[in-house]
Amino acid sequence: MTMVYIDAAASQCPKMAAGAAVFKDEGTALEYTAFLGEMDNHEAEWAMLLFAVRKAVEHGFTSLIVHTDSKVVSDSFDKGFVKNPVFRKYYMQIESELNQFDLFLVSWTPRRENRRADELARETLYRHKKG
Repeated sequence: MTMVYIDAAASQCPKMAAGAAVFKDEGTALEYTAFLGEMDNHEAEWAMLLFAVRKAVEHGFTSLIVHTDSKVVSDSFDKGFVKNPVFRKYYMQIESELNQFDLFLVSWTPRRENRRADELARETLYRHKKG
């Protein structure tokens, strides 16, 4: 079973976001970062979940538990729907990938338990802000 910890970081001025995904599977850790461009933090959390799902497929992971500190994301998967049209497009894209998993869960995780992804997301945002 693969655990993936995702997080996003965003700035308002200039408006930009970055994120990270940390995969842990049988003693192996894989770390990825992504510059996400112009979006707010909530959208960036969704973008990182989609990014992580695609990376999991790429690596052939079939059982995935996603840890996120975003209540918006975790609650959406608990309820099985998304009202916000911007977030809904991510939800639909993620749902279209789920047939490739035997197990897929999204779990809310306190920020303190998601430190590495948080750290990587902030570092990536900082690098891009510096230019």
